[in-house]
Parts: sequence; structure tokens; C-alpha cells
Amino acid sequence: MEFSLEFDTYVILFIAAFLASLIDSIAGGGGLLTTPAMLLVGISPLNTLATNKFQSCFGTFTSTYNYYKNGLLTEPRRFLYFFLSFGGSMVGTFLVSRISNEVLESIIPILLISAAVFFILNRGPSTSNKSSSLIFIFNVIVVLIGFYDGFFGPGTGSFFVLAFVIIKGISIMEATAITKLLNFASNFAAFIIFALKGYVIWELGLIMAVAQIGGANLGSRFAITNGEKVVRPVLVIVSILLSIRILFG
Repeated sequence: MEFSLEFDTYVILFIAAFLASLIDSIAGGGGLLTTPAMLLVGISPLNTLATNKFQSCFGTFTSTYNYYKNGLLTEPRRFLYFFLSFGGSMVGTFLVSRISNEVLESIIPILLISAAVFFILNRGPSTSNKSSSLIFIFNVIVVLIGFYDGFFGPGTGSFFVLAFVIIKGISIMEATAITKLLNFASNFAAFIIFALKGYVIWELGLIMAVAQIGGANLGSRFAITNGEKVVRPVLVIVSILLSIRILFG
């Protein structure tokens, strides 16, 4: 695919990718910056989605590695959840051009605002319930969130964190760590489908990927150093901003 942009446009998208990755590595929501930025410079929706998934893989992988290296990626079922998120996202990406987003666009802001309220009111992990029925339900939820990320996307990180904190009863920091792994899985699955269909703008994606690595490295280290006191308010702000973005376009 031949595609060219002005130098200053590459610079703007590089900065957008860096800031998006910085925020995303702490609380998710990076697409709130990169997706509209890419559309604004004239990139088509499918090319935007495809290239965004490609460059996001680098940021989520970097964050995952840093959280793992610092002992926060402790979820024993992480590999199962990885493949559930991967599979859900792959199906969602297959269906991206066939499903209307209108219903989701009305429901998602409500869910995101609910997530923000929960993070404000909740002050610690709940008691984990490990019943077989709840484990099955949680596995389905992981698949559904992965599916959602494959064809829509905004708020995926918040939903993963919320699910792990409420249902699994783990801390926000542990939930943030496993969320980055599952985000990487859903991003990578979507990228594969988009790449096979020829929608990825490789040159732009690689430039933004460099920014993603830098932003994710800085953001995840900042979150690890400062802990929940930083992650919780950023989660609240991101959830609210995503709601506003979806509601008002």
C-alpha cells in the first residue's frame, strides 16, 4: 500500500502515540488520542483501526514486560486469559465491518461511568470467589471483552481492570498488569486479521511504534513506582473522558 504524509503530520502522530502509550500503560484509553488523531489527518477508518492495532502491540508488550519484571504479573491463569482474549478479539475483528456500533455507542458510556464511580468508591480488593461457576463466567467475560476490543475498542482496559478487581478480587495494580497482557493479546489478534487484509500502513505504524515503546516504558515505570495512588485517579479520568468521547464524538 502506497501512503504518504507530510513530515509535520508524522511528528504530530508520533507525539500522539507517545502520549497515548504513556496514559494507556497506566490506565488504558490510549485509543482516545491516536484514533481521532489519525482520522483527523485523513487516514481512512479501516486503515486507522489496523495501523492503530499494530502500533499498540508495541506499547502493550512493553508495559506487560515491565509489570512482569517487577513481579506484578502474578495471575496464575494469565496464559488461559491471554488466549481467551486473543480468540475473542480475532472473532470481533472478523465481524468489524458487519456489526453496527450504534447500540454499543449508547451503552458503553454508561458502563464506563459506572467503572469510574466504582474506582472512586472502592478502596481495596474484594474477597475472591473461586467457585467453578464464577470461573466459567469470568472466562466468558474475558472472551467478550476481547471480542469488543476487536471491533470497537474504547474502554477495553477499564473493563478488564474492573472485571479483575470485582470478580477476581485482586488489587488495582495486579489488575493493571494482567490487563496489559490481555490488551496485547487482543491487539495482536486484531493486527493479524487487518494485516492479512492489507489495511496496515507499515511505515506510519513503525514510526508510531517507536513512540509507543517510549511512552509505555515511562508510563508503566511511573505506575509501578507510585502504585495505586496514581493508577486509581487516572483510571477514573480515562473512564470519564472515554464516555464523553463516545457520547459526543
